[in-house]
Amino acid sequence: MSGLPLPEHRIVRLPRPRGLALLFPLLLAALLLAACTPGRTPGRGSAVRPETRLPRADPGYVQWLERQSMLGAAPLLAGQVSGTERIWSNSAQSKNRSLLLTAAPNWLEIDPHTVGASGSVLAALGGSLPALLNQLGIGGLYVAPTGERGDIWQEVPRVGTADNVTALHLDKAVGSDEDLSRLQERLEAAHIQLGGELPPAATGLGPDFILQARHAPRFDGLYAMISVPRELWGSLPSVPGEWDCLALRPDAVSALQGRGLLPPTLLRQELDWAEPGGWAATGEVRGTDGRIRRWVYRFAEDPQRPVLLWQDPSGQARRIFSAAIIRHTGLQGQALAGLRLEALFGLDVPPPANEGGAATLSDRLTPGYGALAAAAREVHRYGGWAMQADALPPSLLAPVLRMGVDFSRDSLIAPAAEYALLSGDAAPLARLLRQARDGELDQTRLARGLHGWQGVDWRLLRDLPDGENLAREAQRLSGLTGEDFRLWTTPTSLAARALGLDAEAALRPDNAQRLRRASLALLACRAGLPGPLFISLQELTGALDVPRSVSRDILPSRGLVPLPDTSALSGAVSPAPLAFGPLREQMAAQDSFLMLTARLLLARQAAGLAQGKLVSVQQTGGCLALCSSLPEGGYWLTVTNLSGRECEFSVQLPADGELLDIFSGRSLTAGRRLSLSLAAYESRHLVMDTHAAPSAP
Repeated sequence: MSGLPLPEHRIVRLPRPRGLALLFPLLLAALLLAACTPGRTPGRGSAVRPETRLPRADPGYVQWLERQSMLGAAPLLAGQVSGTERIWSNSAQSKNRSLLLTAAPNWLEIDPHTVGASGSVLAALGGSLPALLNQLGIGGLYVAPTGERGDIWQEVPRVGTADNVTALHLDKAVGSDEDLSRLQERLEAAHIQLGGELPPAATGLGPDFILQARHAPRFDGLYAMISVPRELWGSLPSVPGEWDCLALRPDAVSALQGRGLLPPTLLRQELDWAEPGGWAATGEVRGTDGRIRRWVYRFAEDPQRPVLLWQDPSGQARRIFSAAIIRHTGLQGQALAGLRLEALFGLDVPPPANEGGAATLSDRLTPGYGALAAAAREVHRYGGWAMQADALPPSLLAPVLRMGVDFSRDSLIAPAAEYALLSGDAAPLARLLRQARDGELDQTRLARGLHGWQGVDWRLLRDLPDGENLAREAQRLSGLTGEDFRLWTTPTSLAARALGLDAEAALRPDNAQRLRRASLALLACRAGLPGPLFISLQELTGALDVPRSVSRDILPSRGLVPLPDTSALSGAVSPAPLAFGPLREQMAAQDSFLMLTARLLLARQAAGLAQGKLVSVQQTGGCLALCSSLPEGGYWLTVTNLSGRECEFSVQLPADGELLDIFSGRSLTAGRRLSLSLAAYESRHLVMDTHAAPSAP
């Protein structure tokens, strides 16, 4: 494993498949055949043009689609492991998480679709970035999403998050396998770990979906898709083309439920935190057997994101995930594998009411709960670590961690810390952290800040007492209305909102110090706790929201941000306004956001905070104090004022000792109580070297 020399736990590097060279002539012939057929050309729009000249779907085109599909790639990848000794290289039950936490307590998260580069993004990442990460105390690089986006199969790309993956291979806008291999070599030389995400359970509308809808052999049972009898087509929405898919109206759903085609209810409908979704219909699709069919299928968030059917007896969806893990962990040697399987949670019918007895949590979340466990075991088998990367309610963190994943995206801090910053009330955040501590939730396994730069989902506040009112208040504070509880924004824009600054005011030099301080206060809530810390390029540069009128291809919170070597930005969207400036400029100023963050990350790394244990949570109004014991003795104390008012905060300490202030470098001696005067949105990080027996307050 890159940077990890221990032989008993390593990523299995599988040989690259030689059979690809033999497939090239066949692929070229299929491409030529598809290009010569009227109305069908590979690439953008190739899958959305109806085939009217043939009595059945064009066989050459179907063969070409199979080569582009995830399921079509699975046998070649599985062949690298099946029948070989590699299946025994690592234990599926491996739990050596401290190894990764020691090597990479801090991670830089990069969405390659938001990086401005003249060529390959992966090639650009291999420039001066690895050396810079070492200087900043960052031991891991998490690049996601990287799979080919489903936009190339659509006439009009959706406004989305680039999570609509439709292939196991890299998106051309991201780079090539060779670029990734060279980046991995540069990272290994710098002892930096690489991580990323597997395809999500809700994919894009691409080759695999198209082939199942065309009734191609071997593709049945891949998606949650049902053929609708012709006499019921009148209940379906009218669409002009095969792939102009639309969500079903409630009356159409009821009609299909009445005929037994759709389940009357799903367990998922009882989950008030679940991503919205439903049933959608295709147009009239000509199959490989010449029949015309219309299909209804389950989608997540958008009809262009169909959901894989994990529980189908064919095991097709499982084969895709197995192939993706072999490629990601075995072939590419990525240490950390992010799993996005939330769309499978509760995707099953409830048991009959007359059976009695309370359903277990695993039953209510089936098949997603078991899918996470199975995927995590397979990641372990090839020497990697598995991370649950969806935003789940805080009450699900402990059960999800118990069933086998190594880490889970932290939903204790987000969105409670963001709520505290907007409202000045840190009580909900303190309550969540105390509950987690009292319940002995392993804080070292929470991925702090993963995907937090994209925005905040206020629905997660519903897990708290009076959570519905809290979620509604957060919705009001952030300017959302109706049932929209997701605020797509960057951390810097959220800090500007708390300060009452619009985009123009946030960029003015006279507001720079206030904005930097508020952003550091938000960062402190997660950086001052155990567990792996994720920080984004957007956060380090102070990227502000890009208006939706400018950003049509991806969410309005995203815009292009520069890498250290980038002089000019070019890409699908406009550059994001940077309140803190490019990384290279910030390196020259010791009081810049980047350099202050670097001090924090380096100290966090040296103290081993990622493997610490939260021992106390103290809160008064908007002031919060978090104290964690360190693995080699001593304590880490983070004190943050999340309100817009100056406050005096008296903090009880676990022991007598010398305190070192991370930002100022000054030391102070304190007894069992420390009194601090905190300016509005000020945060302090203090490392305590004790010389008395520790005792929890």
